[in-house]
Amino acid sequence: MPLLWRYLMRGYLRVFFLCVTGFISVLLVIRFQTIARFASTGASKLLILKFILYQIPYILPLAIPISCLISALILFQRMSRSHELTALRVAGGGLGPIAYPLLVTGALMSLFNFSLVSEIGPKCRARSKALVYEMVTLNPLCLLQKETLIKLKNTFIDMKVLKSGEYAEDVIIIARTISNQRLGMMLAKKLSLHDQNLNGSQVSFISTIDPKDPDHFDHLVIENQEELVTKSDQVTQYLRTSDWNFNYDYLNLRMLQAKNASERQEGEGMHPKVVSELARRLSLGLAAFTFTLLGIAFGIQISRDRKTKGILWATGLAVLFLISFIAAKSIKHDLMAQTLCYLVPHSILILLSLWSLRKVSRGYE
Repeated sequence: MPLLWRYLMRGYLRVFFLCVTGFISVLLVIRFQTIARFASTGASKLLILKFILYQIPYILPLAIPISCLISALILFQRMSRSHELTALRVAGGGLGPIAYPLLVTGALMSLFNFSLVSEIGPKCRARSKALVYEMVTLNPLCLLQKETLIKLKNTFIDMKVLKSGEYAEDVIIIARTISNQRLGMMLAKKLSLHDQNLNGSQVSFISTIDPKDPDHFDHLVIENQEELVTKSDQVTQYLRTSDWNFNYDYLNLRMLQAKNASERQEGEGMHPKVVSELARRLSLGLAAFTFTLLGIAFGIQISRDRKTKGILWATGLAVLFLISFIAAKSIKHDLMAQTLCYLVPHSILILLSLWSLRKVSRGYE
């Protein structure tokens, strides 16, 4: 590897890893509430550490492109101000050969980022949710907490006391019965967990039975129990059948293709949700290369005066990409508009970066 390549890549990667570490630290603090909710389930320190590590792939797909932008921007600004870039150009080096090693590094970062968002990220999301279900299965009283990682659909819960997932008092649970689409109610004076058993005292169940006759009312069933003992894993068994359905962002490329084949109608193309998910992953994958090119183009300064115009351009275009990416995630009813919001910003950023490089190569900013 040429000495110049090693010099450029060393300066680029040094800032890159520093930025990625900083983004991971900051964004883990933002996700601290989610981590705290998992810790409140009574998980061991090892499981909490695994849960924290599974959060990192959520952060990296956006942290890597922004770090690429900052690294390239800082490197070429430093080389411009120290006149290293001028010396290289006087020695006969063009902007293309100088930027080539960083563009190659950015392309490799894009491949890694695409693999991260397509393969590693979905697996970590699935395992993270599996840890949550595992802890809820061991301690179903966590479902009664006001802030829980698993949302019970069509369910109302009220109680007076809940002590750290150990016991709850005056519990009222109203839920919709899936089989007959009626409401059912459970009342308990006290619920406690002991030796993987859920114990209840003064428990009442109110449910209905469909009479199968439109001219008759439902049959009301009331059951009272002084003591109730059941296995804790049986209480949360229905969660794995009704709520344990992975969304598209939980699937890697192979599983995404399999789900598309199972859900699409005969004679149709790819499912719209699959197209949307592939566009999102492709956009995040290309972002590392696009942002590296953006940092190179607007980090070069050839005038004697130090100007912030390049930094403002790079920041504005990066914000444009992020706004477009967030807007695309909210546009679910229009597949074409959503796909364009994911992919068109890349074309805009690349064209403007090439335009800026051409201006610099001709001697003016």
